[in-house]
Amino acid sequence: MSRQIGPSKKLILAVIAAAAAIAAAAPANAVPGYADFRPGDQRYRYDGEHGTFTGDAVYASQQPDGGNRLIWSLQLSPYVQGLIVGDTMACGAYAEGKTGYSDNHSVIPANYQWHSVIPDLQLDKQYKLIMKCAFQATNGHVVSPGHADFQMVFTLHSS
Repeated sequence: MSRQIGPSKKLILAVIAAAAAIAAAAPANAVPGYADFRPGDQRYRYDGEHGTFTGDAVYASQQPDGGNRLIWSLQLSPYVQGLIVGDTMACGAYAEGKTGYSDNHSVIPANYQWHSVIPDLQLDKQYKLIMKCAFQATNGHVVSPGHADFQMVFTLHSS
């Protein structure tokens, strides 16, 4: 049974839970939240304190079936997973600039490696992938709604 908590404790917990949206230190070759894919340079990986994002561009010129596409995955870090009460969350994604694409899960495990494919992408057009997960979170003392929000701006360049 959750106990009632005051606004100041809710704010503190919300800040802790929302920390998943803040970029952490990454390898020098990975720019958090931004990737330029090119033929021959089609992989992106970002390992941050709050999760790991991967993106693999597939060009239609290499694999005609399916058109140009981005295969992506996101897994929350053990730190963020540890904040989640009940080990489940609801996640949804969409891509600005790509009508009709979405990927939604109403109940998935906190340690789930969320993955999807954005098909039929235009070359040399910038897209923004927006991913959001909602869950009940705890800091060890109180329970409150929490969320992890990630964004990825990407372009599949023609050359």
